[in-house]
Amino acid sequence: METKLAYEKLGLFYLGKELPIGEKSSAGLPLLYKSKNLTTHGVIIGMTGSGKTGLGIGLIEEAIMDDLPSIIIDPKGDMANLLLTFPNLEPADFEPWIDSAEASRKNLSVPQMAEKTASDWRQGLDSWGQTGERIAHLRTKSTVTVYTPGSSAGVPVSIMASFSAPAEDVMQDQDSLNALVGSTATSLLALINIDGDSLTSREHILISSILLHHWRQGEDLSLETLIGAIVNPPFDKVGVFGLTSFFPQAERMKLAMLLNNVIASPSFASWLQGQPLDIQNILYDQNGRPNTAIFSIAHLSETERMFFVTLLLNAMIGWMRRQQGTSSLKALLYMDEIFGYFPPTGNPPSKKPMLLLLKQARAFGIGVVLATQNPVDLDYKGLSNIGTWFVGRLQTTQDQDRVLEGIVGASDGVLNRSLVRKLLSDMKGRQFLLTSAHLDEPLLFETRWVMSYLKGPISLQDIDRLMTDRPAFEEESEPSHPVAADGYALQSSPPILAEDIEQRYHLLNIYAEEYRFEPWLAATAAVRFYNNSRNIDEVSRVNFRLYLDESFGEPDWTDAEPLAAELDSCPDKSPEGSRFSALPQGFSSLKNFRGWEKDFSNHLYQNQRLHLLRAPSLKMESKPGESEADFKVRIADRLREDKDAAVEKLAGKFQLQKERLEKKLDSAYAKLEKEKGDVSAKTTDTILSFGTAVLGAFMGRKKLSSTTMTRTASGIRKAGRIGKEKDDVRRAEELAAGLEQEIEELEAEQNQELEELADSFDPTLVETETFAIKPRRSDIFDVKVCLLWEMVSPQMPG
Repeated sequence: METKLAYEKLGLFYLGKELPIGEKSSAGLPLLYKSKNLTTHGVIIGMTGSGKTGLGIGLIEEAIMDDLPSIIIDPKGDMANLLLTFPNLEPADFEPWIDSAEASRKNLSVPQMAEKTASDWRQGLDSWGQTGERIAHLRTKSTVTVYTPGSSAGVPVSIMASFSAPAEDVMQDQDSLNALVGSTATSLLALINIDGDSLTSREHILISSILLHHWRQGEDLSLETLIGAIVNPPFDKVGVFGLTSFFPQAERMKLAMLLNNVIASPSFASWLQGQPLDIQNILYDQNGRPNTAIFSIAHLSETERMFFVTLLLNAMIGWMRRQQGTSSLKALLYMDEIFGYFPPTGNPPSKKPMLLLLKQARAFGIGVVLATQNPVDLDYKGLSNIGTWFVGRLQTTQDQDRVLEGIVGASDGVLNRSLVRKLLSDMKGRQFLLTSAHLDEPLLFETRWVMSYLKGPISLQDIDRLMTDRPAFEEESEPSHPVAADGYALQSSPPILAEDIEQRYHLLNIYAEEYRFEPWLAATAAVRFYNNSRNIDEVSRVNFRLYLDESFGEPDWTDAEPLAAELDSCPDKSPEGSRFSALPQGFSSLKNFRGWEKDFSNHLYQNQRLHLLRAPSLKMESKPGESEADFKVRIADRLREDKDAAVEKLAGKFQLQKERLEKKLDSAYAKLEKEKGDVSAKTTDTILSFGTAVLGAFMGRKKLSSTTMTRTASGIRKAGRIGKEKDDVRRAEELAAGLEQEIEELEAEQNQELEELADSFDPTLVETETFAIKPRRSDIFDVKVCLLWEMVSPQMPG
């Protein structure tokens, strides 16, 4: 198959090859599907053996080739096959993953089976115009990571951030906030086998009220603080009833104990460490390159799966709300088996956030693709929000009827029910019916050979092997704390200082019989960065510290290090059992803290800057607080949207030129038919180019004339028949051959210009530079210098 056009640069997914409806021939147009069509979401339905997993993996491979990040929820363990990509396609690559039992059933040794598999994969890829080079390119495009919540086989996942206060946009949207609170409470209660109905369950109402109370104040929650709040809620009434009447303290204690037992369990410890559910950092690396994240949950219990999927969907909604709107596809959320998570009856915790994503994610460029082999257990009313349906072979008439109902309903009754039923009945493996709101009519296609080796379900042991060479997730280290120098005398009370010298205490979250403190000089100030033309008015608080050793004289603020805590949040009293290291000699008699505050203010004026990035060619600038990686992601999103519009415009221009030529060619064929008495100049046994498929993808298949669909390499000019007929026939053939050549030359020009256009939107070519906004002297205020006592860990020597 000819692949002269780098179609992946144009936002097109190569999914397979069209099949003529009603015929068994596999010859047809390559199926290139616009990635942006998936902003209206997609569903893949097919029984075991239908090729559903291959289509899903092919879809993700194309997303990777198109520089799109993906989050994949993998309840069955099939999607980690995306890690089995072998550019060299050697038997040794496949051998470690060969099933010895399957080899034995075929009377082959494992090495023989590996050799056969490698040969099959080479031939299969070649038959679909794919090579080891494309596989190598796939591997460089994205980092594929397998996350294993509740296990360390892959990258572990911490759920601690899942109870953090949501983004302001979510807080302002009552529907989103209610869905987030409700699904979070329901999933928590599911862990302790309580079916928490949002209207009748007092457990659900109490936890929801606690979440709302803290989140409305912008306060994050941990599981520990949530359990504490169940025992002692931060409010006295629930609705019109007093707290004790609504939920007695003894009963609240029982609920708290049930949750405490869960988090105290050794098996739950793995849920509290690892990669936080920070969607931005999961989707993109530190350089802004897209990632492919597979969340493998096959090893979890049913309640644990539901709990985690709900948390992940809620995290996805929170991230979505912080994105800018776009009409282009920005990211994919793929779920390999939706059974049980989106049923037609019942309301599991996952259903509300999934429905919210299906309704709202389109506006933010997030495509949701759901797959299932259980078509009866789907909420088709909810799936009416989905614009793309891939339907494979189905086992029973009941399955066909259920899917038919969904497809015809989603199409607003446009589809022919009897035609669709016939297609569903005749389908073979790896054949799918594609119906889409973005296509003129349904089409039948065969999926392409995937680049990833489809081993079958990947176990935890397999994941451990696959992730061995990947960098392990490293927990953020706690800021270092000072160690008391040997020989320092410890005092039972802090030194007596002048009344106007403020003292603060930075405490650690530890319990000990004796607490030791070391002295630091700390300074804090508010710094405002203002720039009217850029609409920037940002106030940030800075906190620094200097260690007070014996040689301390005057503070040199250039040596100061950032203070991890907010100085104003540090208490002004020490806990009982505190002991203090001595201050430098003469420090107790100092009275010049005011002068040090002025020096600190001057230091900030000279050195504190708001550093930003800009891309002059795009007239884009980063926002305060936006990292370089996030700015690069925003640049890529902008270029993708601009590219989509430019490519469609250019394709439209070529389509107009091509239509004019093809009208002439239609007339030439008609004249030739009249002169010759037959239609031998045309053939329906056609192999069509990717160039034609590109136009079909952008302009719609109805705009591909019958001339386009039947013009082939065996056309008049290439068939060499000119001059072998009588004069009037020969002239008609010459005219047709000349028009064929013009169209081929136009296609070649189209391919070149489209590729050059796509290359011009490459985000790696965009140059960025830094610039800084400086504060005015009057923009430095609330300056304070004080003595800070830092607690020293009792485990540390000293």
